[in-house]
Amino acid sequence: MQTARFGTRAAALLLDALWIVPLILLLRAVSLLSGHWPPSGLADLLVELIVALAVLTFWAENGATPGKRAMGVMIVDAATGGRPPVGRLVLRYVGYLLSGLPLLLGFLWVLWDPRRQGWHDKLAGTLVVLRPSTGGGR
Repeated sequence: MQTARFGTRAAALLLDALWIVPLILLLRAVSLLSGHWPPSGLADLLVELIVALAVLTFWAENGATPGKRAMGVMIVDAATGGRPPVGRLVLRYVGYLLSGLPLLLGFLWVLWDPRRQGWHDKLAGTLVVLRPSTGGGR
């Protein structure tokens, strides 16, 4: 298994922003049209949960979000190389929040970690690897 490089992972995240940001804007528009503007704490939480469920569904079903798929990478169990259990994917998602808190240090950790793991990967015991059919490294 060849782990994905930081640039590939960053590009996948940017590609995912192309569907996540419009989803958030759509959900905010629905909130506005339903008379819940400015968004309440409950509306904010609902938007976050919908986005989390979408991301987790992609991870659980495909091993990757659309951005990761487009970049030819996927999430695997660090120990077995297989599909991580859903509970660990949830932990990985929570790890995204922790990775972003200290100036994105948990994401930047991929740059110098020997296994190219961010804090969220370490927390969940996952790796982001090149899909077997993609061939060369990015």
